[in-house]
Amino acid sequence: MSSQIEGFHLLRRTATGAAVLAILACAGAEPPARSQTGSAAWRADAVWDDGNAEFCAYEVDWSRYGDLFPGRALLILVKEPWAPDLEVKADRPRPDGFEVLKLNHIRDVATGIYTYHQMASVFLRRDSGKMRKLSVMNSEGCGISTAHLVDGVINTRSYFDGQGEASVAYPEGALAEDGLAASLRDHVDAAGEIPATLEVTPSFMTGRLPSPEARSYRLSRRQAEREGPKGPVEVVELRLEAGDRWLSYAFDARPPHVLVHHAASDGTEYRLAKCERIPYWSLNHKGGESWLPESVR
Repeated sequence: MSSQIEGFHLLRRTATGAAVLAILACAGAEPPARSQTGSAAWRADAVWDDGNAEFCAYEVDWSRYGDLFPGRALLILVKEPWAPDLEVKADRPRPDGFEVLKLNHIRDVATGIYTYHQMASVFLRRDSGKMRKLSVMNSEGCGISTAHLVDGVINTRSYFDGQGEASVAYPEGALAEDGLAASLRDHVDAAGEIPATLEVTPSFMTGRLPSPEARSYRLSRRQAEREGPKGPVEVVELRLEAGDRWLSYAFDARPPHVLVHHAASDGTEYRLAKCERIPYWSLNHKGGESWLPESVR
């Protein structure tokens, strides 16, 4: 079993999920999501209150230009207080605010003569799991494209002819593909039946931005075993299928359900290289890169 993943469980506090939910309720939080929307247990876990972030590095094969290119991805998941008037992280908790879980999904892949630098920040309310905000940036040798969702409207800016700048309504309740590494955890240990389908908008981590129309995916769940950084890991695989396209996310079966492996029908694959709970913002000096395995530096 991976020693990095094992570290999550050694750091967990003894407070129960029920106690955390009670605190959230007293703070005027939205009721926890369950049934068709899954389980709030992983979001309520006290591990998110330890002052660290879940920092995971992946070896990546990314599908582009009819080929697969090696690169890396970083998935950083951390609890933050929210300032609802500005729709940003608050410097400190405030009476009119609430807590979010922020996923920073970063991907860097060299394709021939230039490199793609891509990032999506997905903000989920900790209490309900609803997406509060989405910001995406894609830069490479040809230009920069961005997408920004807040208050139900997504604003896109693309350097491609025929796209340019646009503002359209975002499908109510749809999940963002760029944030599935967090939002799908609601269905890892969900009691009883899982939803038959999920509405998902396509990834905006690309130069030519897609339409934000949601696509209906069939959802299935199964237990399996995947190779982790230090050996086999018991996982729960969630598979989404729509026509000839599929997405697979294999999460550690133990809370808080770290993503161990991701694959897609186009050949894209993420393989976990290392994952720990760390104060990553303090590793931004020379030498901090030593935390990363050589394969993802």
